[in-house]
Amino acid sequence: MNRFRLHGLAAAIIALGGCASSPQNGTLEQQARFGGTTLADLENTDIIIEEQQLESASTQDALNSYRQAAELFDDPERRAKTLRRMADLALSSATEQEMGIDDADNERLEQRVDKVVYDNTMEQVNTTADTERKLALLDLAGTMAPSLGDQDVDYNTAISLYQELLDSTDDPDQRAEAYYLLSKAYAMDGNLEQARASLDSLVEQYPNSEWALESQFRRGEMLFSDGDYDYAEKAYADVIKRGANNEFYNQALYKHGWSHYKLGDYELAQGSFFTLLDNLNGSSELNDDTSMENKLFADTQRVVSLAFSNLDGPQSVKKWFVRNGNRDYEPDIYRSLGQVYLSQERFRDAAEAFDMFVQVYPDSTLAPEFSSLQIDAYQKGGFPTLVLPAKEKFIQHYGINSDYWGRHPDIREEYVSLLKGHILDLAEYHHVLAQKSGKPADYRDPARWYQEYLDTPPASEDQAKVNHRYAEVLYAAEDYPAAISEFERTAYQYQDYEQGGDAAFNALVAYQQILDNNPDAEQESAWRAKKIASAQQYGQRFPAHPEVPNVLHDTAEDQLALGDVEGAVKTAGLLVNRQPPPSAELMRYGWATIANGEFDLGRFKVAEMAYGKLLEMQMPTEQRTEYREKLAISIYRQAEQQQEQGNLDMAAATFLRVGQAVPEAAVRKNAEFDAATLFINQGRSADAIPVLEAFRQRYPNDPLTDTIPDKLAIAYEKQGNYTAAAGELQLIAANYKGDDPELSRQALWKAAEMQDRAEQPQASIALYQQYLREWPQPYDFRSEAQFRLVELNRKTGDSERERYWLQQLVTSYREAGGDANDRVAWLAAYASFTLAEPNFEEFKRIALTQPLKTSLAAKTAVMKKALADYQAVANIGVAEYATAANYKIGEMYRVLARDLIASERPNGLDELELEEYTMLLEDKAFPYEDQAIDILIANTNLVTDDIYDQWVKKSFGALAELIPGRYAKFEQVESYVDIIY
Repeated sequence: MNRFRLHGLAAAIIALGGCASSPQNGTLEQQARFGGTTLADLENTDIIIEEQQLESASTQDALNSYRQAAELFDDPERRAKTLRRMADLALSSATEQEMGIDDADNERLEQRVDKVVYDNTMEQVNTTADTERKLALLDLAGTMAPSLGDQDVDYNTAISLYQELLDSTDDPDQRAEAYYLLSKAYAMDGNLEQARASLDSLVEQYPNSEWALESQFRRGEMLFSDGDYDYAEKAYADVIKRGANNEFYNQALYKHGWSHYKLGDYELAQGSFFTLLDNLNGSSELNDDTSMENKLFADTQRVVSLAFSNLDGPQSVKKWFVRNGNRDYEPDIYRSLGQVYLSQERFRDAAEAFDMFVQVYPDSTLAPEFSSLQIDAYQKGGFPTLVLPAKEKFIQHYGINSDYWGRHPDIREEYVSLLKGHILDLAEYHHVLAQKSGKPADYRDPARWYQEYLDTPPASEDQAKVNHRYAEVLYAAEDYPAAISEFERTAYQYQDYEQGGDAAFNALVAYQQILDNNPDAEQESAWRAKKIASAQQYGQRFPAHPEVPNVLHDTAEDQLALGDVEGAVKTAGLLVNRQPPPSAELMRYGWATIANGEFDLGRFKVAEMAYGKLLEMQMPTEQRTEYREKLAISIYRQAEQQQEQGNLDMAAATFLRVGQAVPEAAVRKNAEFDAATLFINQGRSADAIPVLEAFRQRYPNDPLTDTIPDKLAIAYEKQGNYTAAAGELQLIAANYKGDDPELSRQALWKAAEMQDRAEQPQASIALYQQYLREWPQPYDFRSEAQFRLVELNRKTGDSERERYWLQQLVTSYREAGGDANDRVAWLAAYASFTLAEPNFEEFKRIALTQPLKTSLAAKTAVMKKALADYQAVANIGVAEYATAANYKIGEMYRVLARDLIASERPNGLDELELEEYTMLLEDKAFPYEDQAIDILIANTNLVTDDIYDQWVKKSFGALAELIPGRYAKFEQVESYVDIIY
């Protein structure tokens, strides 16, 4: 229920009540009397509701006015009509602003308002004694019930009131309506049995009432739903008897037919179904696929077909229309019957149904369609032995040689594609049979069908393809002249045929068959001439066809046989220049023809090209060896000519091409050595490198190979390829290790340095490690190698290996003994100092906490390790690291003294105990501080030996903190005037 209707109605009633200056409270009768108006006057007065802006009124006020308006009229019918009219008119004046809510609340508000109105109305129903008024109020409540939930609708009250009405009135119309409404109330309450009983009473007692028609139809629906088809049929029959103009007529016909169908009375069912089809046929609604009429029409045809399928099938259809006359939907019945059989997988029956239409109407424009449906049914059923005869029958009935073809030129376009498809199917079928037998005579049958296909207009998209097959079956039938004609027609008359090249080639094959049959000389000459002409046409028309190379080969052979060598060479040129290239055998044939001719003529450049192409192909080993050597010689002789002409750059490049073209050629070594010599003579190191590398790889045992590494090392270094230079130096080191150890050692060391320049840390590490393994002495290079390994491992982040090589530096110093020079000592001191630093940092990190004994023990343990490390540094005697070690030692004593004094105090000490504890700590710390002072002073005394570095400077700074009175003094500078008065 629309909320605007209810509220508008209420507002209109309030407006009506407010037209007179009546009291706001009291009944409408009182208000009317106050205004000088009687109830009788109100009954005879038309109430006019004008749209206006109303003051806000509560929902309850509106409902009270709604109820009071219903009290105005004694006539229930007039009361209901007036209320509905007021609701419709009030709808236009109601506005969203009046409601004071948004659209999202509409539905909930409607339901609440309808519930209140419904409850008020039903309250009046239960309190009024006026039967007519009860009916009017029940009708009003019934209009609101659909918008309420089932739990909110009081069906029992309505049912009891309708029964009360039936008990209290003899008026036929009221009783008929009461039975109708009682049935409706029962149905809505879910009591279908009582609902049907009410309808039974209605149609039995009041068969001519205005409610009888619908009630009878509803009875039929209920009976049909319960499976009581006998009584359902009677109910539907009664609806049908009431005339074709009633609103339930079509549905009653449909269900009446179905009732007979369910009872097995198929012929009686057809009467109703066909009456319905006739009634619907021609209706404009049938043009709308979504309309109810269209769906009903289609389903009725389907059930008609089901009924026929339960009788004599297509024979029954034929007899029915003979007996009852033709209909324009008759084809649809045959078609629908066939579809029913197909859905039941009764494929033969479906085919017979479709064919029956053709038998009855052989000249119908729909006949080709039904014949095709028959064929489709056989195909779906998997009956190949029936499909082919049906297709042949189709061709005979509708083909170019049939009467149907001549009588129906206007519809040929509709079925000619099917016709040609069937012809082609027959042709292919007989083609397969002929292929299986292999007998030339059996190919005459497919040839006949292919010919009919080609003769049937219009030409189809696959016309050329079929023509090609026609030519093939003629060839298989050994009718070579006819086959040649059809092959050439296929090839040259269908411009867009993709396999035209195949057809043209097949024509050449047919020519060859004639020649292979050994005709006499005159005929052979004539046929060969035709073949050559056809081959030339083929090559021009289909240059990309894959068989063109074979045709060119045959043509060249024919030309050679005629003594036309120049023509053969040109044909060979066409052959080898084809794209894509022909087969290897054909390419070898073509290039061999070209290469041998050009080589013999002394044109080495062309010969090289031809031999190169030729050698890309497979061939016997002896032939390949011969051709490859000729190729290499062709190139080498070109280089010699260029060198003689002074074109050295080109000559060097050409010498190199010998090896590129023929790696195993006998002249290759000379050619490449000549090329390298030319590069070196011209100062082209970059060009000489790859030549020398390649030479060494190919000729490892040649005496010249031993001279290559030293040249390559220099060349690589000049080019900035330090990694490659390192590789060559490694080779030198390996080659001379036995004959010249010092040269070998220097080469390996140089190789490592090259890798350093190449910035390849891992490669450098590998070489320095190799050096240390092979050359543990002299110690200075050994220590330098270890130092580089320290730096490289630090760079790569390998701290473990870095520490290892630091330790090895110290070991090398110790092993060297008196042979250790200053560099070895310095590196050892550097390593020792670096190794000591982690312990120093760990010492500083450890805090003195409680229990002090534990933390102090940990700190002094680390301190001892660090002291030992720094003492080892100092013992090496390198001033730079000796001063650093002394400073670190003094710093550790100073830190230990400071940390003792600043250490964590025990908990629970009073002020006196804390003071005493602090004094004890100071007593323990002062000896460490004194020791620090002594060591730092010793470090600062090195100034007298001209040793003053950062560590001596730091020692002075530390002493200034420890003994400020002695070491924290600063000079004061005063300005003066250097003037003699």
